[in-house]
Amino acid sequence: MPRMRGHRNWAGTSVIAVTLWLACGVAMSGCGRGKERAALATKLEQRIRSATEVGDAFHLSEVTDFDWDTLHVFTPYVVAEEVRQSLGNDWSGARDIYESECLLVFVKEGRVVMDLEFPRMKGDFSAMKKYRFSRDEARFAAPKDGRRLTHAMDAP
Repeated sequence: MPRMRGHRNWAGTSVIAVTLWLACGVAMSGCGRGKERAALATKLEQRIRSATEVGDAFHLSEVTDFDWDTLHVFTPYVVAEEVRQSLGNDWSGARDIYESECLLVFVKEGRVVMDLEFPRMKGDFSAMKKYRFSRDEARFAAPKDGRRLTHAMDAP
């Protein structure tokens, strides 16, 4: 009987160890994505600032170092259900968008590869007439007066 008890303790300990190992792996992968998001936010903010200084347009691919084919821009007051419907899948990162931000979602072949909650005070994407852009179309004008970004339709 004591052997069974020891066996049970070993099995229980193994289950706990595996669970902790998996949890750490998930946490570490989330941290990596957090660093990627922070780097993207910094690059985008700097590019918007430099474009605004001269009233220039920029292409979003200038600040991304990952592969994507479609950009979705979700503006304030969009709810999670609208995000899911627009993406055409049940993306677990879908959430309500607050007044102070826009959510940029980068998709590759129907799968979300990156998302970024971007503060409107650093670059306001909320004035677009459309909110889904192919990689080639993802060109935005940053007016010198600091108003909202607009879609640069005359992208070369």
